[in-house]
This record gives sequence, structure tokens and C-alpha cells, in this order.
Amino acid sequence: MPDAAALVDVDLAGLCAWAAELAWDTGAPPRAVELAQRAIELVGDGDPPRAALLHEGLGRYLHDSGRGDAAFAVIERAVELVPAQPPSPERAQVLAILGNLLMVNWRFDEAVPACEQALAVARAVGASTAEILALRAFGAALAYTGRGGEGLAQLWLALRLAQERSDPNAHHAYVSLTDVLTMLGRPGESARLAATAHEALHRYGRDRTTLVANQVEALVAIGEWDQADRISAAALRAMTASLPHQPLILRASLEVGRGDFDAARAHLEAAAPFVHVDPDVATYDAYLAELALWERRWADADQAVRDGLARARTREMAQLRVWLCAKGLRAQAELAGLARAHHDDDAVGGWLGRARELLATARRAAAEAAAVTPNANGWLALAEAEHERARGAARPHLWADAADTWERLERPPLAAYCRWRQAEALVAAGASRAEASGPLQQAHAIAARIGATPLAGQLELLAQRARLELAPPDAGPPDRTQGLEGLLGLTPREAEVLALLARGYTNREIAATLVISVRTAGVHVSHILRKLGAPNRLEAAAIAHRLAPPHVGQPELPA
Repeated sequence: MPDAAALVDVDLAGLCAWAAELAWDTGAPPRAVELAQRAIELVGDGDPPRAALLHEGLGRYLHDSGRGDAAFAVIERAVELVPAQPPSPERAQVLAILGNLLMVNWRFDEAVPACEQALAVARAVGASTAEILALRAFGAALAYTGRGGEGLAQLWLALRLAQERSDPNAHHAYVSLTDVLTMLGRPGESARLAATAHEALHRYGRDRTTLVANQVEALVAIGEWDQADRISAAALRAMTASLPHQPLILRASLEVGRGDFDAARAHLEAAAPFVHVDPDVATYDAYLAELALWERRWADADQAVRDGLARARTREMAQLRVWLCAKGLRAQAELAGLARAHHDDDAVGGWLGRARELLATARRAAAEAAAVTPNANGWLALAEAEHERARGAARPHLWADAADTWERLERPPLAAYCRWRQAEALVAAGASRAEASGPLQQAHAIAARIGATPLAGQLELLAQRARLELAPPDAGPPDRTQGLEGLLGLTPREAEVLALLARGYTNREIAATLVISVRTAGVHVSHILRKLGAPNRLEAAAIAHRLAPPHVGQPELPA
């Protein structure tokens, strides 16, 4: 239109910049990039402060589009465009965004001085929004460098200022607060704060993808899986293009825990194209490993851990390394067990060597990360116990210590996993049924409450084969020993005997079921133990369940 700028009191560059910010707020960063680039072309270099703010916006949009290197270059250009003297709101804003960009990329040591500089300028010129943004990044960076109390204080200050000034950047303060609380071993508080945040932020209409992801992460951690299910399902239905990998990955983590492996795999595959930053990629690898572990794809889990560790190399990512190592050691325990079942001494040695490397890495990483997050101690305790399991050693006290640690950190699903292994180790160590039943029952109660179907199934299998005290489920768990003839060199009749042995049957019960004599049943059991290289029937049952494919049905046994 002729004279459009005069009619609406904004020029075309301003309109493009406004539309770009709206696109970003509503989850369309690629469109925001196009609009911001057009605004920069229109303004040129004639108005450096205005050009700097346009570059600052473009940097944010590029980052959320997965173009991190370009984002840093654009933000650095924004800082160059605004002179340090005299102090200005534009200078405060671009420095605050630089601090935020460094923080979300886990460059915490660099983020702290950038944020301090931004705060000084923002307070000198009364730049409210820049102050809130700088406080948000400053608090998170402090927390992730081991100054958790100081970091939380700065984050709470950012939130209070945003609320007092009705600033929509309260959203960013909530995001960092919920993330830091979970990292500091307070996921329950994080989940409650996220619920409050949604109500407080509703009027702003901004994209809350990251906040929802933080809420789901905390709910999964504390075992509130039904609530996590509802919130994550709603988040996927309303998902925008802004950082979509986060809700997809966390939805997959819940689906893995509940045994919906196909859905988990689909959501992880959907997230893959949007994962760009190294810490996010390493986290993604950890979830790939978790899926592979429950699907009994031990070698795939080992490879995912290797990939994640290759990406999580910096000091700031030590907490990711110890987490990955714990998952990797679980894979080594299974792979070493398989190699023992096949009498492959070379393979056993190889997997144990890999386990030693992972444990050493876990110990170093935990030493670096312990001052930052107490979760590092939980993962190290689990890693120590998995290493002993890889060696074939029964160490119930290690599993008990790991479970206790996770309980203190408000992580009942992880505690339940450790109680399962504790009961398993007690059985292998020759403890009484009553002693082994205690942790088994604790784990089963949690698994049943949260709907952790794969874990509940493993607990029920252990109860069957070790004849522990556990209330039988409404429907017996599937027998997973069918098809072991080819794997273990058993005869069809020996496979039938092993199927019953794995369900906890005595020789007399096996004889009655298969209509053979007790003596013949005993001979079959002896042959099975010899072929498996198992010292007793409990270990034979464990080998059978470890080797069996995860989705086989109930075998046909004679009446």
C-alpha cells in the first residue's frame, strides 16, 4: 500500500522483525529465520543498534533451527555492532542472549562472565528484559558448574522479577528452574513447579515445549508415569516445530519403561533429525541404549553407549558420561553372560575388558560430576554393581547401596531395578528365600504401581525360578525358553525340561508334567547343566532367560 509505514507506524523491516518473533514464539523457527534475514537486509548497516537487535533475534532462531554454528556467528556479530560505551539496552540484550546461547550449549564457564557483563550493563541502563534473561542463563550456568545454591538463587530472582514486571520471559526462568531442580536430585519439586508454571504462563500463549519436556522428565523420574503419560501424549498432539526432539525422546523413555517398544522406536526415529547439539545427541544415545537393553539387543546397546561417550567428551558433560557408562556396563554383564553360556573364553575376556574400561570412565566422570549433581553418585553405584555382575560375582550389598541411593534421590523406578538385581544376587549367593523375597517384593510393588511391565515380568520370572514369595500375577508371564535347542545344543526334550526348570519346577514336578520318571527328569537336568556350563539349576534358568528372544510365546508342553 502507498504510505503503509505512515499508516501503521512501522516500516517493513519492523514488521518483518515483529512477525519473526511471533513465528519463533509459536514454534516456527525456520520461518522466523527467513523473516529476520529480510529485516536485516532492509536495515543494512546504517543503524547499528537496531541491526544488532535484529542479529540477536536471528541468532536465537538459527539456534532453534539446529544451526548452532551459524547462530554463534550471528550473535557475535550482534555484539560487535553495539559499542561498549556508552552502556545501552541493545548492548545488554545482545550480551544476555550470548550468555544464554553459551549456557544451552553447555559452555558454562564461558556463559558465567558473559552473563555477569550483561547484568552489569542491564542494571546500569534499566534494561529489564535483558536483566531477566541474563539472570536465567547465569543461574543455570552456576548450577552446572557446581554452585547449585547460588544458581538457584539467581533463577528464583529471575522468576520473581519477571512476575513483578509481567515479562513473558518468566517462561525461560521456569524452564531453567525445572531443569536445574531435577539435576540437583529434586525431581518432585521440579514436577510441582512445572505444573504451577503452566497456569502462570497460559496468558502469554508462548510455545512451552521445553517446559513440558522438563515436566515429563521429572514425572518419569519420580514414578508418576500415569501423569507423565497424559501430559506427554497431549504435548505430542500440540507439538510445534520448536525443539520437537525433547517431547519425542521423553515420550519414548516412558514407552520403554512400559514395554511399548515399537512406539518408543518410532518416536526416537522421529526425534533423530532434530537432535543437533552434542549434549542432546549424547542424551539421545542413552535413550537408544535403554531401548536396546530392554529389547535384549545387547550389542546395539553397547554401540549406542560408545556413540554417546564419543560425543560427551567435555568436562561439562561428565554427568552424561557416568550415566552412559552405567547403561554400557549393563550391556557388558549380559554380553559376558552370553559368552560364558557359549563357553567362549575369548569373548568373555573381551567383554570384561570393555567393562573395566567403562568402570574406569564412570569413576573419573563421577568424580568430576559429583560436585554438580548427586545423580552422578547414583549412576556410579549402579555402574559398580553392574561391573560385578559382568564378572559373574554376586554382590547383593552393592545393589542394595545403589537402590538406597536412588530412593534418596526420589527415583523409585531406578531403585526398583536395583532391588531386582539385589534379589537376583541374593539368590545366586545362596541367601534364604525369605531374605531374597524382600527386595523382590519391594521392586514388584513399584513396577506394578507405575506400570513397568518389562521389569514386572522379569521379577515374576525370578520369583518363579527361585521359588520366592511373590503373589502370582493374574496371568503367568510368558515362557521365553522356546527355541533354545539351536542356541544351546539341547535336544527338544531337554528344551522342554529347561522351560519348566526356568519356571521353578522341581524334578518331581517336571516328571509329572512331562510324564517321565523322576530319575529321567534328573538325568535331563544334569545334561542341561553340563551343556550350559551352569553350576546349578538357578543359573541354568537365568542363562535360558538371558538367551531367549524377548517376544516368544508360551511353549506347547505336554498335558
